[in-house]
Amino acid sequence: MRKNIALFISTGAGIALFILVFYLFNAIKVFSHLTKVGYLGICVFVGNVFLIMVIGGLSWQIIIRAYGQNLPFKDVLIIKIIGSVVSYLTPSMYIGGEPIRIYLLGKKHEVPMTRIGATVVVDKFLELGAGLFYIFLGSIYTLLYYALPLQVFLLLVVINALFVIAAVIFLVSFVFKKALFSTILNFMAKIKPLKKPVKSIMPFIARLEKDIFFAFGRHKKSTIQAFLLNLVVGGLIFIKPAIFFYFLHRIFTLSELSLLFALTHIILAFQFTPCALGILEWGEIGIFSIIGVQSEKALAYTLMVRIADLLLVVVAVVTGLHIGVRYLWGKSSVEKSQG
Repeated sequence: MRKNIALFISTGAGIALFILVFYLFNAIKVFSHLTKVGYLGICVFVGNVFLIMVIGGLSWQIIIRAYGQNLPFKDVLIIKIIGSVVSYLTPSMYIGGEPIRIYLLGKKHEVPMTRIGATVVVDKFLELGAGLFYIFLGSIYTLLYYALPLQVFLLLVVINALFVIAAVIFLVSFVFKKALFSTILNFMAKIKPLKKPVKSIMPFIARLEKDIFFAFGRHKKSTIQAFLLNLVVGGLIFIKPAIFFYFLHRIFTLSELSLLFALTHIILAFQFTPCALGILEWGEIGIFSIIGVQSEKALAYTLMVRIADLLLVVVAVVTGLHIGVRYLWGKSSVEKSQG
């Protein structure tokens, strides 16, 4: 009940912030900038977004194959998109769709959930690791080239330090086979209200950790290949503003792109509304203003981002419904044949 109330409040807040930003700024100018980008600019931008998903799917498939599962790329890609969209719609720190990915792929191909779960954890860790690389790089450029307010400066330093510490802890845990998740669960099991549910999932988590260790032990080559693909994905995300503003005849420098990437992703890491609704729009206005971009142009860029994201949501919904219908249809056909 509390979760539903929190979701309702966050959704309402996001919608209010989104409406307010277009009420306070010149919406006509926003749409005029979007039209100036033209069909070619929109197609290139959207194509870049879908290329990001395809390369991300290839990265996950490499990890899956390293675990001895030769699954069709089409299924891997579709389920990757569905999981990404669920994470996008969830007001959380880039997570939320991973259980969906585990369930759909595990059920569809009858693969042990712990094994699929391990591939998802490794894939997500590599994805966040590559993103962290660009955030860290962007933060260094930002701190060197821009005179930021003290609060923003300290925020960048603290958040980057926390991200690096967390990444190192997980990496050490995976490489040296330290059962971090099991350790955390053992601690949680000491809390009386949590004891029973925690103990019920501990065997699953223990098996999951063993499968994860394989990726950083026996499958190092595949893990490195997947990480390199995630770096390519990070690079394509890094240049998204450059693609859009190229068609508005504005060329960004490396330091400007670094600032945009670092600050944007730090804002998105702490989103509290679905799709970062309202947060992205207001955040981008402030971030783009640092490099002298007008508010209406910044809003035009966020609108382009929303259009591309909406297309991914449509793909996820259509393919998700297709998977569900095929599963139910196949299940009913089997039941009839058995009957």
